[in-house]
Amino acid sequence: MDNTMNLNAELLRELSYIADDENYLKKALKAIKKLVAQREEETSAPSAVSEEAEEYRPLSKAEVMENIRQAFRDAKLIKEGKMKAPTWEEIRDEL
Repeated sequence: MDNTMNLNAELLRELSYIADDENYLKKALKAIKKLVAQREEETSAPSAVSEEAEEYRPLSKAEVMENIRQAFRDAKLIKEGKMKAPTWEEIRDEL
């Protein structure tokens, strides 16, 4: 579970870099939807995630700001050695 939390933090951190650009957010969403579709094909079981993805709504400014704050808190913990940064392989394997 700790690894999943680290991956979620890393994902949000990366998304925060493009949070102000709607076009890049749409591209990121499209890529995630594609991954969900591939996963569904592999498991042959419908995923609630894909249904939620279809009902996309942009994050509010407050949500984006909270995500950015959390990303900075996580970055600080990683810098202090209190949290382990996920490796690229861990992120890739999670997808």
